[in-house]
Amino acid sequence: MTSIRILAIGATAFCAACATNTVEPTLDQTLPESYVTNLPADETTLSYADWWLGFNDPVLTELVDRAQANNISVAQALLQTDIAQLQRDASQSDLLPTLDAFVNNQLSGVITSGLDGNFTGSTGIGGTFDPDLNGRTAARSASVQAALEASALNANDVRRLVTRAIALQYIEFRRASARLALLESTLELQARTLQIVESRYRAGLSPKLDVDRTQADYERTAAQRSQIIAARRQAEFEIQRLMGEPSALDQITNPDRETIPQIQFVSDIGIPADLVRRRPDVRAAEADYRSALALIDAERADLLPSIRIPGQIQAGFGDVSGRSDEIGYSLSALVDIPVFDFGRRQAEVDIQIARTELAALTYRATLLDALQEVEIALVSIEAIQETLEGQLRAVEASQAAYDQLDALYREGLASFIDVLDSQRTLISSRETIVQTEANLAAATVSLLAALDAGCEETGIVACEGE
Repeated sequence: MTSIRILAIGATAFCAACATNTVEPTLDQTLPESYVTNLPADETTLSYADWWLGFNDPVLTELVDRAQANNISVAQALLQTDIAQLQRDASQSDLLPTLDAFVNNQLSGVITSGLDGNFTGSTGIGGTFDPDLNGRTAARSASVQAALEASALNANDVRRLVTRAIALQYIEFRRASARLALLESTLELQARTLQIVESRYRAGLSPKLDVDRTQADYERTAAQRSQIIAARRQAEFEIQRLMGEPSALDQITNPDRETIPQIQFVSDIGIPADLVRRRPDVRAAEADYRSALALIDAERADLLPSIRIPGQIQAGFGDVSGRSDEIGYSLSALVDIPVFDFGRRQAEVDIQIARTELAALTYRATLLDALQEVEIALVSIEAIQETLEGQLRAVEASQAAYDQLDALYREGLASFIDVLDSQRTLISSRETIVQTEANLAAATVSLLAALDAGCEETGIVACEGE
């Protein structure tokens, strides 16, 4: 044993020079110190981990809860985490000895002498221990552990994306509902105008052309109903898919369905570098990099000698009574010393270094994508807010203009064309407000989802309670 140990140590020192000196890729990525756009400050406090609660909408909260519990993609991600945990447990067992029991029975004799023969057998325990002289097993175990962390973080990110999708589709559902409500009020307005024009026509005060124009506007507006209903149904179907259940959204009552949900959020969204520790997809990409980096050490370990120590304890017997005739044991050491393989082992090291470099680039791309999501959402929110302020003033002016022209028309002091134009302008302005408010809500969801850290813990489970 002593000679074998000296041989192994000497071979390790000799073959250490065979290891590659290539430097591993790093996660070096320069980040800006601040965002391009900053939101105006307010006094609202909001947890980005539960950002959808800021809408103060019980329907949205219920939809998110049901989606996180029943969504198929979330279930698949959690199952992948379970598989990764089992793989981690299996890899850790490689650091420990293995033991196997065996029983060997044998009946031997000569046929010509009859059925008599000798019954012999043996039983015992055999095992193997790999002391991991070159660190290969430990490196692979570290890689699997990092892969498990990445799998758990990926499950968190799936939850984040599902929650974002639910919120966006709910906003689309509410957008369509608000448009339907606006359509009904518009039809009521146009119906009243049509009644006035018909009365004036019967009295001989307006031509038939005014009636036809008013009727055409009314029918044109009414024709939009089916398209809006179809848009709402599409959003509802997508919500059902995300929830993983075919329940109808109409069964969930909401007294404010005719309005667009809005949220107030804080301006202190941190600095760009915070995304490194916040976003689960960024942290998962980092864990993937660490997993690949550990495999470099595992591949380099193949360039070094390895040792395996098998052993066995055996008891033999020579009759049916099972009485032991002898008990023996054996213990040996097998040393594997790489000598020449036409560069295969070194090529495998270089391949893993390239894979690690790819993982580093994936991390950088994921981080940049996360930063871009935040920046785009911030710019969109700022632009939409400014647009909405101008549109609200336009609606007030359009309403005042329509009221004045309608009163003048009743007195015969304004032309019907002016009234019809002002009515169309007012209807268009109201429709624009609904669309802009929905766009603002969607941009807000995109921002908060981009800042969502998911479950903060980096343990085995994706979220506490799962």
